[in-house]
Amino acid sequence: MRRFFQVIFILSLAGAFAAGCVTVDDGPKVKVDEAVNSRVAAGLQYLQQGSPSEARRHFSRALNLDDDSAVAHNAMALLYKYEQDPTNEEYHYRKALNADRHYSPALNNYGTLLYGRGEYKEALKHFKKAANDPSYEGRGSAWENMGRCYQRLGNSEDARSAYVKALRLNPRSVQPSLALAQLYFDEGRSRLAWDYYQQYVQRTGRQSARALWLGIQLSNSLGYRNQQSSYELALDNLYRRSGEYRQWQQWKAEQAKGAQQ
Repeated sequence: MRRFFQVIFILSLAGAFAAGCVTVDDGPKVKVDEAVNSRVAAGLQYLQQGSPSEARRHFSRALNLDDDSAVAHNAMALLYKYEQDPTNEEYHYRKALNADRHYSPALNNYGTLLYGRGEYKEALKHFKKAANDPSYEGRGSAWENMGRCYQRLGNSEDARSAYVKALRLNPRSVQPSLALAQLYFDEGRSRLAWDYYQQYVQRTGRQSARALWLGIQLSNSLGYRNQQSSYELALDNLYRRSGEYRQWQQWKAEQAKGAQQ
């Protein structure tokens, strides 16, 4: 959760300042936008630090300054996400997009809410709009989210394309590499899957249970026994209560049974 909000904080803050940099002729409007952006930036910092009450104070003042601010409504939605209040979270995403239907941070964030509810087609529409906004600094995240939607919808080809695009836009992102490794492994293209898996390994500090289980299967299929043993040891030591651990145990039993026949 904390890692998620670190990412959201950066993307939302970038969106807030982008909204405040538009050149307009109305001097008072510029000052209002600047004040709103300042309040939102302060509130996002408090939210990242785990102080929702202080964040709410700043976001509320931003909305008092401009109740039609997409930036402020998006920020308030993030607060409700933090508080696990999806009803009010959705309300403020909708308010943000009513104020500016092209506001990409809200499109991407609302898409994430829809994805979490299993509304993959609707989420995909929002992610596409955000991903195709060349001024949006979070395009890599939006493309990655598109890849997840395509996978859920059973469209592996478009999922691959989306993940590759996500990596081009954000080469340091780790999840697209792991997703591509899984997709290629599922298709029987183990060597290409291994390349993407190694990209993931090099960029992450500690592998997830899902990643270790994939690494075990890839190593086995390619005959990399040392790597397989290393990944098995890590899965055994770190994730004994995981579903991947149980899958590995079942797989080992089947392997042993097959060897005896």
